[in-house]
Amino acid sequence: MTTPKRSSLDDWVRRISEEEMPIFGHTVQQVVSVAEDENAPTVELARVILQDASMTARVLKLANSVYYNPHEQQISTISRAVVVLGFTTVRSMCLSIALVDSFVQGAPRDRLTRELARAIHAAVQARTVAMARGDESPEEVFIATLLYHLGDLAFWCFSGEAGDQLDTLLRQPGNTPEQAEVEVLGFRLRQLTGNLVKEWRINELLSATLRHPDSKDTRSRNITLCHQLARAAEQGWESPQVKQLTQQLTELTGQSEKTVNTHLHQNARDAARIAGYYGAAAAAAVIPLPRGEQVLEEEELDVPEYPQPDGMLQLRILRELALLLDDPKSDFNLVMELVLEGMYRGAGMDRTLFALLTPDRRGLRAKFALGGERDSLTGGFHFTRHPQEENVFFHLLDKPAALWFDPARRPEQRRWQTSQLAGVVGRAPFLAAPILVNGNAIGLFYADRALSGRPLDEESFESFKHFAQQAGLGLGHLAQRRR
Repeated sequence: MTTPKRSSLDDWVRRISEEEMPIFGHTVQQVVSVAEDENAPTVELARVILQDASMTARVLKLANSVYYNPHEQQISTISRAVVVLGFTTVRSMCLSIALVDSFVQGAPRDRLTRELARAIHAAVQARTVAMARGDESPEEVFIATLLYHLGDLAFWCFSGEAGDQLDTLLRQPGNTPEQAEVEVLGFRLRQLTGNLVKEWRINELLSATLRHPDSKDTRSRNITLCHQLARAAEQGWESPQVKQLTQQLTELTGQSEKTVNTHLHQNARDAARIAGYYGAAAAAAVIPLPRGEQVLEEEELDVPEYPQPDGMLQLRILRELALLLDDPKSDFNLVMELVLEGMYRGAGMDRTLFALLTPDRRGLRAKFALGGERDSLTGGFHFTRHPQEENVFFHLLDKPAALWFDPARRPEQRRWQTSQLAGVVGRAPFLAAPILVNGNAIGLFYADRALSGRPLDEESFESFKHFAQQAGLGLGHLAQRRR
Protein backbone atom coordinates (compact mmCIF):
# COMPACT_ATOMS: atom_id res chain seq x y z
CA MET A 1 0.00 0.00 0.00
CA THR A 2 1.40 3.41 -1.02
CA THR A 3 1.65 6.05 1.71
CA PRO A 4 -0.02 9.32 0.63
CA LYS A 5 2.44 12.08 -0.15
CA ARG A 6 2.93 14.39 2.82
CA SER A 7 2.25 18.07 2.12
CA SER A 8 5.12 20.48 2.68
CA LEU A 9 4.97 23.60 4.83
CA ASP A 10 4.70 25.72 1.66
CA ASP A 11 1.82 23.52 0.44
CA TRP A 12 -0.06 24.14 3.70
CA VAL A 13 0.51 27.90 3.51
CA ARG A 14 -0.75 28.00 -0.08
CA ARG A 15 -3.76 25.82 0.65
CA ILE A 16 -4.84 27.84 3.70
CA SER A 17 -4.24 31.21 2.03
CA GLU A 18 -5.81 30.45 -1.35
CA GLU A 19 -8.38 27.72 -0.70
CA GLU A 20 -9.44 27.63 2.95
CA MET A 21 -9.19 31.22 4.21
CA PRO A 22 -9.22 33.53 1.17
CA ILE A 23 -11.89 35.82 2.67
CA PHE A 24 -9.84 36.34 5.84
CA GLY A 25 -6.74 36.96 3.77
CA HIS A 26 -8.61 39.48 1.62
CA THR A 27 -9.96 41.29 4.70
CA VAL A 28 -6.48 41.40 6.22
CA GLN A 29 -5.05 42.87 3.02
CA GLN A 30 -7.78 45.51 2.86
CA VAL A 31 -7.32 46.54 6.48
CA VAL A 32 -3.52 46.48 6.30
CA SER A 33 -3.52 48.60 3.11
CA VAL A 34 -5.75 51.19 4.81
CA ALA A 35 -3.48 51.21 7.87
CA GLU A 36 -0.30 51.62 5.81
CA ASP A 37 -1.62 54.46 3.63
CA GLU A 38 -1.07 57.69 5.53
CA ASN A 39 -3.32 59.51 3.06
CA ALA A 40 -6.23 57.07 3.36
CA PRO A 41 -9.02 58.55 5.48
CA THR A 42 -10.09 56.48 8.45
CA VAL A 43 -13.54 56.27 6.86
CA GLU A 44 -12.08 53.74 4.41
CA LEU A 45 -12.01 51.25 7.30
CA ALA A 46 -15.74 51.85 7.77
CA ARG A 47 -16.30 50.98 4.13
CA VAL A 48 -14.39 47.70 4.51
CA ILE A 49 -16.62 46.72 7.44
CA LEU A 50 -19.89 47.90 5.87
CA GLN A 51 -19.40 45.52 2.93
CA ASP A 52 -20.39 42.71 5.32
CA ALA A 53 -23.75 43.05 7.13
CA SER A 54 -22.83 40.42 9.72
CA MET A 55 -19.50 42.07 10.51
CA THR A 56 -21.23 45.46 10.77
CA ALA A 57 -23.71 44.12 13.33
CA ARG A 58 -21.01 42.46 15.44
CA VAL A 59 -18.63 45.44 15.37
CA LEU A 60 -21.49 47.65 16.61
CA LYS A 61 -22.33 45.15 19.35
CA LEU A 62 -18.70 45.14 20.48
CA ALA A 63 -18.51 48.94 20.22
CA ASN A 64 -21.42 49.24 22.64
CA SER A 65 -20.07 46.67 25.11
CA VAL A 66 -18.72 47.79 28.49
CA TYR A 67 -15.36 46.24 27.64
CA TYR A 68 -14.75 48.60 24.71
CA ASN A 69 -17.08 51.42 25.71
CA PRO A 70 -16.96 51.80 29.52
CA HIS A 71 -18.63 55.25 29.39
CA GLU A 72 -21.54 53.68 27.48
CA GLN A 73 -21.73 56.26 24.71
CA GLN A 74 -24.38 54.97 22.30
CA ILE A 75 -22.76 54.09 18.97
CA SER A 76 -25.14 53.35 16.10
CA THR A 77 -22.84 53.55 13.08
CA ILE A 78 -19.47 52.22 12.02
CA SER A 79 -18.41 55.77 11.15
CA ARG A 80 -19.12 56.89 14.72
CA ALA A 81 -17.39 53.81 16.15
CA VAL A 82 -14.17 54.80 14.36
CA VAL A 83 -14.46 58.37 15.68
CA VAL A 84 -15.25 57.39 19.30
CA LEU A 85 -13.13 54.25 19.76
CA GLY A 86 -10.33 55.04 17.33
CA PHE A 87 -9.04 53.46 14.16
CA THR A 88 -6.84 50.81 15.79
CA THR A 89 -9.59 49.53 18.10
CA VAL A 90 -12.14 49.13 15.30
CA ARG A 91 -9.46 47.60 13.07
CA SER A 92 -8.71 44.95 15.71
CA MET A 93 -12.45 44.18 16.01
CA CYS A 94 -12.65 43.78 12.24
CA LEU A 95 -9.67 41.40 12.04
CA SER A 96 -10.87 39.39 15.06
CA ILE A 97 -14.35 38.87 13.64
CA ALA A 98 -12.93 37.89 10.23
CA LEU A 99 -10.61 35.38 11.92
CA VAL A 100 -13.34 33.79 14.04
CA ASP A 101 -15.67 33.64 11.02
CA SER A 102 -13.06 31.62 9.15
CA PHE A 103 -12.84 29.04 11.92
CA VAL A 104 -16.42 28.65 13.12
CA GLN A 105 -17.32 27.53 9.59
CA GLY A 106 -14.78 24.69 9.75
CA ALA A 107 -14.97 21.17 11.13
CA PRO A 108 -16.14 21.27 14.77
CA ARG A 109 -13.04 19.67 16.29
CA ASP A 110 -12.60 19.81 20.06
CA ARG A 111 -8.97 20.91 19.66
CA LEU A 112 -10.02 23.81 17.40
CA THR A 113 -12.62 24.99 19.92
CA ARG A 114 -10.08 24.94 22.74
CA GLU A 115 -7.39 26.69 20.69
CA LEU A 116 -9.87 29.41 19.69
CA ALA A 117 -11.01 29.83 23.30
CA ARG A 118 -7.39 30.19 24.46
CA ALA A 119 -6.62 32.69 21.71
CA ILE A 120 -9.58 34.94 22.58
CA HIS A 121 -8.99 34.60 26.33
CA ALA A 122 -5.27 35.37 26.02
CA ALA A 123 -5.91 38.35 23.71
CA VAL A 124 -8.41 39.96 26.10
CA GLN A 125 -6.01 39.44 29.01
CA ALA A 126 -3.09 40.83 26.99
CA ARG A 127 -4.94 44.00 25.96
CA THR A 128 -5.76 44.86 29.59
CA VAL A 129 -2.20 44.10 30.72
CA ALA A 130 -0.88 46.29 27.90
CA MET A 131 -3.14 49.15 29.00
CA ALA A 132 -1.95 48.74 32.60
CA ARG A 133 1.66 48.98 31.37
CA GLY A 134 0.87 52.16 29.45
CA ASP A 135 1.55 50.46 26.10
CA GLU A 136 1.36 52.83 23.14
CA SER A 137 -0.86 50.42 21.17
CA PRO A 138 -2.80 47.86 23.27
CA GLU A 139 -4.74 46.85 20.14
CA GLU A 140 -1.54 45.77 18.41
CA VAL A 141 -0.81 43.57 21.43
CA PHE A 142 -4.39 42.23 21.27
CA ILE A 143 -4.11 41.19 17.61
CA ALA A 144 -0.61 39.73 18.06
CA THR A 145 -1.86 37.64 20.99
CA LEU A 146 -5.02 36.54 19.19
CA LEU A 147 -2.97 35.27 16.24
CA TYR A 148 -0.04 33.86 18.20
CA HIS A 149 -1.19 30.29 17.42
CA LEU A 150 -2.72 31.06 14.01
CA GLY A 151 -1.07 27.98 12.47
CA ASP A 152 -2.60 25.70 15.12
CA LEU A 153 -6.05 27.21 14.56
CA ALA A 154 -5.83 26.90 10.78
CA PHE A 155 -4.46 23.36 10.95
CA TRP A 156 -7.14 22.03 13.31
CA CYS A 157 -9.83 23.68 11.22
CA PHE A 158 -8.78 22.40 7.79
CA SER A 159 -6.47 19.43 8.48
CA GLY A 160 -8.72 16.49 7.56
CA GLU A 161 -6.87 13.14 7.70
CA ALA A 162 -3.61 14.73 8.85
CA GLY A 163 -5.48 16.18 11.81
CA ASP A 164 -6.86 12.76 12.73
CA GLN A 165 -3.32 11.31 12.66
CA LEU A 166 -1.89 14.09 14.80
CA ASP A 167 -4.78 13.94 17.24
CA THR A 168 -4.26 10.20 17.70
CA LEU A 169 -0.52 10.67 18.29
CA LEU A 170 -1.07 13.48 20.80
CA ARG A 171 -3.38 11.24 22.85
CA GLN A 172 -0.64 8.65 23.28
CA PRO A 173 1.44 9.09 26.46
CA GLY A 174 5.04 10.19 26.11
CA ASN A 175 4.60 12.29 22.95
CA THR A 176 5.28 16.01 23.14
CA PRO A 177 3.35 18.27 20.73
CA GLU A 178 6.66 19.21 19.04
CA GLN A 179 7.60 15.57 18.39
CA ALA A 180 4.12 14.61 17.21
CA GLU A 181 3.86 17.57 14.81
CA VAL A 182 7.20 16.84 13.17
CA GLU A 183 6.42 13.12 12.90
CA VAL A 184 3.05 13.67 11.17
CA LEU A 185 3.70 16.87 9.24
CA GLY A 186 7.46 17.24 8.96
CA PHE A 187 7.30 20.73 10.55
CA ARG A 188 6.09 22.53 13.68
CA LEU A 189 2.75 24.30 13.74
CA ARG A 190 4.64 27.32 15.06
CA GLN A 191 6.41 27.41 11.67
CA LEU A 192 3.04 27.38 9.94
CA THR A 193 1.98 30.36 12.07
CA GLY A 194 5.15 32.25 11.17
CA ASN A 195 4.74 31.65 7.43
CA LEU A 196 1.04 32.63 7.43
CA VAL A 197 1.81 35.84 9.34
CA LYS A 198 4.54 36.62 6.81
CA GLU A 199 2.21 35.82 3.88
CA TRP A 200 -0.51 38.15 5.15
CA ARG A 201 1.85 40.84 6.55
CA ILE A 202 -0.29 41.06 9.66
CA ASN A 203 1.69 42.46 12.54
CA GLU A 204 5.40 43.14 13.09
CA LEU A 205 5.10 42.66 16.86
CA LEU A 206 3.68 39.19 16.25
CA SER A 207 6.47 38.34 13.81
CA ALA A 208 9.13 39.46 16.29
CA THR A 209 7.57 37.48 19.14
CA LEU A 210 7.32 34.33 17.02
CA ARG A 211 11.00 34.65 16.05
CA HIS A 212 12.07 35.17 19.69
CA PRO A 213 9.40 33.67 22.02
CA ASP A 214 11.76 33.86 25.01
CA SER A 215 12.57 37.53 24.42
CA LYS A 216 12.78 39.83 27.44
CA ASP A 217 11.05 42.55 25.42
CA THR A 218 8.11 43.79 27.52
CA ARG A 219 5.55 43.61 24.73
CA SER A 220 6.56 40.10 23.69
CA ARG A 221 6.46 38.95 27.33
CA ASN A 222 2.98 40.47 27.55
CA ILE A 223 1.89 38.14 24.74
CA THR A 224 3.57 34.94 25.89
CA LEU A 225 2.63 35.31 29.57
CA CYS A 226 -1.05 35.83 28.73
CA HIS A 227 -1.04 32.73 26.51
CA GLN A 228 0.51 30.75 29.34
CA LEU A 229 -2.13 32.14 31.70
CA ALA A 230 -5.03 31.19 29.41
CA ARG A 231 -3.77 27.62 29.26
CA ALA A 232 -2.95 27.40 32.98
CA ALA A 233 -6.39 28.70 33.99
CA GLU A 234 -7.91 25.60 32.41
CA GLN A 235 -6.44 23.69 35.37
CA GLY A 236 -8.21 26.06 37.77
CA TRP A 237 -7.70 29.67 38.80
CA GLU A 238 -6.22 28.50 42.12
CA SER A 239 -3.58 26.31 40.49
CA PRO A 240 0.13 26.91 41.29
CA GLN A 241 0.83 27.81 37.63
CA VAL A 242 -1.80 30.57 37.67
CA LYS A 243 -0.42 31.97 40.91
CA GLN A 244 3.12 31.98 39.50
CA LEU A 245 1.98 33.73 36.29
CA THR A 246 -0.06 36.24 38.30
CA GLN A 247 3.11 37.15 40.17
CA GLN A 248 4.99 37.69 36.91
CA LEU A 249 2.16 39.88 35.56
CA THR A 250 2.22 41.85 38.81
CA GLU A 251 5.90 42.60 38.19
CA LEU A 252 5.21 43.43 34.53
CA THR A 253 2.43 45.94 35.26
CA GLY A 254 3.68 47.38 38.56
CA GLN A 255 0.23 46.89 40.07
CA SER A 256 -0.62 45.15 43.33
CA GLU A 257 -1.28 41.42 43.25
CA LYS A 258 -4.86 42.00 44.46
CA THR A 259 -5.53 44.46 41.61
CA VAL A 260 -4.02 42.14 39.02
CA ASN A 261 -6.08 39.20 40.32
CA THR A 262 -9.28 41.23 40.13
CA HIS A 263 -8.51 42.30 36.56
CA LEU A 264 -7.57 38.79 35.42
CA HIS A 265 -10.85 37.38 36.72
CA GLN A 266 -12.89 40.14 35.10
CA ASN A 267 -10.97 39.70 31.85
CA ALA A 268 -11.95 36.03 31.76
CA ARG A 269 -15.62 37.02 32.05
CA ASP A 270 -15.17 39.66 29.34
CA ALA A 271 -13.39 37.15 27.08
CA ALA A 272 -16.29 34.69 27.30
CA ARG A 273 -18.77 37.46 26.51
CA ILE A 274 -16.67 38.79 23.60
CA ALA A 275 -16.27 35.29 22.14
CA GLY A 276 -20.07 35.17 22.05
CA TYR A 277 -20.17 38.56 20.28
CA TYR A 278 -17.72 37.18 17.71
CA GLY A 279 -20.10 34.31 17.04
CA ALA A 280 -17.90 31.67 18.72
CA ALA A 281 -20.39 30.31 21.26
CA ALA A 282 -18.61 26.94 21.59
CA ALA A 283 -15.31 28.68 22.42
CA ALA A 284 -17.05 31.00 24.90
CA ALA A 285 -18.36 27.98 26.78
CA VAL A 286 -14.86 26.56 27.47
CA ILE A 287 -13.10 29.76 28.59
CA PRO A 288 -12.41 29.06 32.28
CA LEU A 289 -14.22 31.47 34.60
CA PRO A 290 -13.28 32.09 38.26
CA ARG A 291 -15.18 30.34 41.02
CA GLY A 292 -17.01 28.04 38.62
CA GLU A 293 -19.16 30.83 37.14
CA GLN A 294 -21.26 30.07 34.08
CA VAL A 295 -21.14 31.88 30.74
CA LEU A 296 -24.33 33.71 29.84
CA GLU A 297 -25.26 32.65 26.33
CA GLU A 298 -25.47 35.45 23.78
CA GLU A 299 -28.48 35.61 21.49
CA GLU A 300 -27.71 34.88 17.86
CA LEU A 301 -27.62 38.07 15.79
CA ASP A 302 -30.34 37.98 13.15
CA VAL A 303 -28.75 39.86 10.25
CA PRO A 304 -30.77 40.28 7.03
CA GLU A 305 -28.93 40.03 3.73
CA TYR A 306 -29.85 43.62 2.85
CA PRO A 307 -30.40 46.52 5.29
CA GLN A 308 -34.02 47.05 6.25
CA PRO A 309 -35.58 50.52 6.74
CA ASP A 310 -35.23 51.49 10.40
CA GLY A 311 -36.76 54.77 11.59
CA MET A 312 -35.13 54.63 15.03
CA LEU A 313 -31.72 54.02 13.48
CA GLN A 314 -32.25 57.02 11.20
CA LEU A 315 -32.90 59.23 14.24
CA ARG A 316 -29.81 57.91 16.02
CA ILE A 317 -27.66 58.52 12.93
CA LEU A 318 -28.97 62.07 12.61
CA ARG A 319 -28.07 62.61 16.27
CA GLU A 320 -24.58 61.20 15.63
CA LEU A 321 -24.27 63.58 12.68
CA ALA A 322 -25.06 66.52 14.98
CA LEU A 323 -22.41 65.30 17.44
CA LEU A 324 -19.89 64.89 14.62
CA LEU A 325 -20.46 68.45 13.40
CA ASP A 326 -19.71 69.76 16.89
CA ASP A 327 -16.42 67.86 16.94
CA PRO A 328 -13.42 70.03 15.86
CA LYS A 329 -11.84 66.92 14.29
CA SER A 330 -14.77 66.33 11.93
CA ASP A 331 -14.16 66.81 8.23
CA PHE A 332 -15.84 66.53 4.83
CA ASN A 333 -15.13 62.80 4.42
CA LEU A 334 -16.46 61.85 7.86
CA VAL A 335 -19.69 63.80 7.31
CA MET A 336 -20.31 62.30 3.89
CA GLU A 337 -19.53 58.78 5.09
CA LEU A 338 -21.98 59.09 7.99
CA VAL A 339 -24.72 60.40 5.69
CA LEU A 340 -24.10 57.54 3.25
CA GLU A 341 -24.34 55.06 6.12
CA GLY A 342 -27.63 56.66 7.16
CA MET A 343 -29.04 56.18 3.66
CA TYR A 344 -27.67 52.66 3.38
CA ARG A 345 -28.52 51.21 6.79
CA GLY A 346 -31.21 53.63 8.00
CA ALA A 347 -33.28 53.99 4.81
CA GLY A 348 -32.56 50.35 3.87
CA MET A 349 -30.84 50.61 0.49
CA ASP A 350 -28.78 48.03 -1.40
CA ARG A 351 -26.26 50.54 -2.76
CA THR A 352 -25.53 54.18 -1.96
CA LEU A 353 -23.02 56.46 -3.65
CA PHE A 354 -21.66 59.98 -3.37
CA ALA A 355 -20.34 61.74 -6.49
CA LEU A 356 -18.65 65.15 -6.85
CA LEU A 357 -18.78 67.68 -9.68
CA THR A 358 -15.42 68.57 -11.19
CA PRO A 359 -14.26 72.19 -10.67
CA ASP A 360 -15.32 73.12 -14.25
CA ARG A 361 -18.77 71.55 -13.55
CA ARG A 362 -18.49 69.51 -16.75
CA GLY A 363 -17.76 66.18 -15.09
CA LEU A 364 -19.37 64.08 -12.36
CA ARG A 365 -17.34 61.34 -10.71
CA ALA A 366 -18.02 58.92 -7.83
CA LYS A 367 -15.97 59.53 -4.71
CA PHE A 368 -17.10 56.57 -2.61
CA ALA A 369 -19.99 54.15 -2.13
CA LEU A 370 -21.45 51.63 0.32
CA GLY A 371 -23.27 48.37 -0.27
CA GLY A 372 -23.05 45.50 -2.71
CA GLU A 373 -20.90 45.76 -5.84
CA ARG A 374 -19.55 49.10 -4.58
CA ASP A 375 -16.24 48.79 -6.45
CA SER A 376 -17.85 48.25 -9.85
CA LEU A 377 -20.38 51.01 -9.17
CA THR A 378 -17.76 53.60 -8.22
CA GLY A 379 -15.49 52.47 -11.04
CA GLY A 380 -18.15 53.10 -13.68
CA PHE A 381 -19.93 56.11 -12.21
CA HIS A 382 -18.38 59.00 -14.13
CA PHE A 383 -20.23 61.19 -16.59
CA THR A 384 -19.22 64.13 -18.78
CA ARG A 385 -21.59 66.90 -19.79
CA HIS A 386 -22.41 67.06 -23.56
CA PRO A 387 -24.52 69.90 -24.99
CA GLN A 388 -26.37 67.60 -27.43
CA GLU A 389 -27.04 64.80 -24.95
CA GLU A 390 -29.35 64.92 -21.95
CA ASN A 391 -28.16 63.34 -18.71
CA VAL A 392 -30.45 62.82 -15.74
CA PHE A 393 -27.75 63.65 -13.20
CA PHE A 394 -26.69 66.95 -14.78
CA HIS A 395 -30.38 67.84 -15.11
CA LEU A 396 -31.00 67.56 -11.38
CA LEU A 397 -27.74 69.42 -10.61
CA ASP A 398 -28.75 72.31 -12.92
CA LYS A 399 -32.29 72.43 -11.51
CA PRO A 400 -31.60 71.21 -7.98
CA ALA A 401 -34.26 68.81 -6.77
CA ALA A 402 -34.35 65.24 -5.54
CA LEU A 403 -35.44 62.66 -8.10
CA TRP A 404 -37.13 59.26 -7.94
CA PHE A 405 -36.14 57.76 -11.28
CA ASP A 406 -38.61 55.13 -12.48
CA PRO A 407 -39.34 55.49 -16.23
CA ALA A 408 -41.75 52.54 -16.17
CA ARG A 409 -44.07 54.57 -13.92
CA ARG A 410 -43.06 58.06 -15.07
CA PRO A 411 -42.99 58.16 -18.89
CA GLU A 412 -41.61 61.73 -18.93
CA GLN A 413 -38.32 60.33 -17.57
CA ARG A 414 -37.74 57.99 -20.52
CA ARG A 415 -35.68 60.57 -22.39
CA TRP A 416 -32.98 60.12 -19.73
CA GLN A 417 -32.91 56.32 -19.91
CA THR A 418 -29.78 56.05 -22.05
CA SER A 419 -27.62 53.01 -22.72
CA GLN A 420 -24.74 54.71 -20.87
CA LEU A 421 -26.87 55.16 -17.74
CA ALA A 422 -28.09 51.55 -17.89
CA GLY A 423 -24.52 50.34 -18.37
CA VAL A 424 -23.43 52.05 -15.16
CA VAL A 425 -26.35 51.61 -12.73
CA GLY A 426 -28.59 49.06 -14.46
CA ARG A 427 -32.29 49.49 -15.26
CA ALA A 428 -33.82 49.33 -11.79
CA PRO A 429 -35.45 52.46 -10.30
CA PHE A 430 -33.15 54.67 -8.23
CA LEU A 431 -33.10 57.79 -6.08
CA ALA A 432 -30.79 60.77 -6.64
CA ALA A 433 -30.46 64.10 -4.86
CA PRO A 434 -28.08 67.05 -5.27
CA ILE A 435 -25.82 68.12 -2.43
CA LEU A 436 -26.46 71.82 -1.91
CA VAL A 437 -23.95 73.85 0.11
CA ASN A 438 -25.06 77.47 0.61
CA GLY A 439 -27.38 77.08 -2.37
CA ASN A 440 -24.76 75.66 -4.76
CA ALA A 441 -24.80 72.06 -6.03
CA ILE A 442 -21.41 70.40 -5.50
CA GLY A 443 -22.36 66.81 -6.27
CA LEU A 444 -25.07 64.26 -5.65
CA PHE A 445 -26.16 61.17 -3.75
CA TYR A 446 -27.43 58.05 -5.49
CA ALA A 447 -29.23 55.04 -3.96
CA ASP A 448 -31.10 51.97 -5.19
CA ARG A 449 -32.43 48.53 -4.28
CA ALA A 450 -31.34 46.96 -7.55
CA LEU A 451 -29.58 43.95 -6.02
CA SER A 452 -32.44 42.72 -3.82
CA GLY A 453 -35.22 43.72 -6.23
CA ARG A 454 -37.16 45.33 -3.37
CA PRO A 455 -39.39 48.23 -4.46
CA LEU A 456 -38.67 51.82 -3.56
CA ASP A 457 -41.46 53.67 -1.75
CA GLU A 458 -42.44 57.16 -0.64
CA GLU A 459 -41.09 56.65 2.88
CA SER A 460 -37.65 55.63 1.63
CA PHE A 461 -37.63 58.59 -0.78
CA GLU A 462 -38.42 61.02 2.05
CA SER A 463 -35.70 59.50 4.25
CA PHE A 464 -33.20 59.70 1.41
CA LYS A 465 -34.05 63.36 0.73
CA HIS A 466 -33.76 64.24 4.42
CA PHE A 467 -30.26 62.77 4.70
CA ALA A 468 -29.20 64.64 1.54
CA GLN A 469 -30.49 67.91 3.02
CA GLN A 470 -28.65 67.27 6.29
CA ALA A 471 -25.44 66.63 4.36
CA GLY A 472 -25.71 70.05 2.70
CA LEU A 473 -26.44 71.78 6.00
CA GLY A 474 -23.57 69.95 7.68
CA LEU A 475 -21.07 70.83 4.98
CA GLY A 476 -22.24 74.44 5.09
CA HIS A 477 -21.63 74.42 8.84
CA LEU A 478 -18.10 73.03 8.34
CA ALA A 479 -17.32 75.64 5.67
CA GLN A 480 -18.48 78.47 7.94
CA ARG A 481 -16.44 77.18 10.87
CA ARG A 482 -13.27 77.15 8.76
CA ARG A 483 -13.61 80.80 7.68
